[in-house]
Amino acid sequence: MINTLHHRGVDAIGNIEKEINNRYVGLGHNRLSIIDLSENGNQPFSSPDGKVHLIYNGETYNFQELKTTYLANEKFISSSDTEVLLKLYLLKGIDFVHLLNGDFAFAILDENINQLYLVRDRAGVKPLYFHKNESSLVFGSEIKAIIKAGVQPQLDTENLMNYFVFKYSPKSETLFKNIFKLPPAHIGTFDFNSGTFETTGYWQPKKQSNYSNISYPEAQEELRNLMQDAVEKRLISDVPIGTFLSGGIDSSIIASYLKNNTNIKHYCAGKAAEDLKKEGTTSDYYYAEKLANEWNLSLSKIAIGSDNTTLENIRTTIQYSDDLIADGSQIPSYLITQEAAKHSKVILSGMGADELFLGYAGHQLALIDGWLHKMPLSVKISHVLANLDQGKGKFKAFRRYLHKLGKYHNYPNYRFGIYTIVGDFENAASIFGNNKEKTIDLLSSYFPEEQNPFDAFTDFEHENFLQKNVAYFDRMTMSNSIEARVPFLDYRIIELAYVLPRNYKLNKFGKTKAVLKDAYKTALPNYITNRRKAGFGMPLRSIFSSEEKINELLDKDFFHQIDGLSMVHIERIIQAHLRGEEDNSALIYALISFQEWYKMYID
Repeated sequence: MINTLHHRGVDAIGNIEKEINNRYVGLGHNRLSIIDLSENGNQPFSSPDGKVHLIYNGETYNFQELKTTYLANEKFISSSDTEVLLKLYLLKGIDFVHLLNGDFAFAILDENINQLYLVRDRAGVKPLYFHKNESSLVFGSEIKAIIKAGVQPQLDTENLMNYFVFKYSPKSETLFKNIFKLPPAHIGTFDFNSGTFETTGYWQPKKQSNYSNISYPEAQEELRNLMQDAVEKRLISDVPIGTFLSGGIDSSIIASYLKNNTNIKHYCAGKAAEDLKKEGTTSDYYYAEKLANEWNLSLSKIAIGSDNTTLENIRTTIQYSDDLIADGSQIPSYLITQEAAKHSKVILSGMGADELFLGYAGHQLALIDGWLHKMPLSVKISHVLANLDQGKGKFKAFRRYLHKLGKYHNYPNYRFGIYTIVGDFENAASIFGNNKEKTIDLLSSYFPEEQNPFDAFTDFEHENFLQKNVAYFDRMTMSNSIEARVPFLDYRIIELAYVLPRNYKLNKFGKTKAVLKDAYKTALPNYITNRRKAGFGMPLRSIFSSEEKINELLDKDFFHQIDGLSMVHIERIIQAHLRGEEDNSALIYALISFQEWYKMYID
């Protein structure tokens, strides 16, 4: 199990093995040394009496404050945050998790009470998976470690529909039968006396009363204060730090606090002009380079394009991302961190701001949907929009969204969830039995009838789309032994975002992330705050415009062996995509990814 996760910690390995109530227990750890590079920080970390043991992945950014406040009289053998966590547990019990501000997953074995605790950070930045049966509990940072422990990998066909619709497994699901994610902000408790395992939540990003009447200017000021502190906290490190700089507002905000730090390197993906034209999007590198020149930042360009979408690269990302995610951002994330690893061991990212501050086109569609419902010719207008070709003609990016708006405008309230899904809902549902009830139930649980969709978006995306994003980001960075840090997912910023009204985030004119853009309009150049959003990822639409490329990557014979998959619908989806009538690039990528994942883990 330890060896399967070597990439997650190449600096040291350690383990302990015990027997408790005739049950074997083993804790294993691969260390990626970030704070206190000496052997004194190696894990497992045990209490002085040898009865309590901790293995820990991630960072606690306020550990120095906690050390000063609660442990001033304690003696330490290291300067690591690991030892602080263990001593806080010894002092306060498992409730000490409420004190932590960080990105972490950890396990604490307490032989004094015969219990094992599994804990995950509030935003789910660090992963933790488990398998529980009548006699045992197996857990790990990645599923491949659980499989190595002897758990038989089996496809959970019940979750396959959701995978094709969302391009990942939502909530605590995975595509492996009986292997689950421990949800963010949860504690799992295994009792060695009874053999039971229970999970409980310890935090919810609910609306905070001290923010209930916050004005727009006050929200901007509070956001700036929290963001500055969140970035500064995430600079704690004994190894070199870098950032993902896309030239978008989120990563540029982070860079604005690092202008005078010449030790920090910045990295950006650069797409070829031909791919950008076929995608109908703008160039991240153009803006990142312009900002780097203005602020004198050290910027490295990593070229990505059609040539990088090979079965070899797809297989590499799937090998590390065993909890299957079909996201075109994984390959560039892997390639960027592969290059960044030559200079940096920690990477800061602007991930999370779009989910918290309504930054996606799907949020704008929800706003337009409300306008459309008030129009006397809304049915005719939606019909016209639904018949737009998505893959050809000018303004392709806009046509894709307008088509989705027209097609789903008259669906029940769960349509608002559909607006934010990557790819087409009905096409995705058609390729596996077309049994949509489970997916519709999931969407409807977040978007019940008559509820304002903007009250639901934050929960829906915080618990699903955001979890997918931090999951692939963790896997791709850790595959190259780099630790990822995401300042926007500091829990205090999440709590602030939850209380802000919709018009602070998405204003009546459709301006996304309004409070964020206005808070930093004097700190950032206009060409950053006013630029058109460009999704980060491989140019899938450009890549899959070639039938030859699709046939090179997609093994159509493979899909005949999977019960329930419809080759008729798969072929129709591919041909409609090639004709330019539909944009099915995300779904085609999901099929290719599933094919390679199945061959790697199940077949």
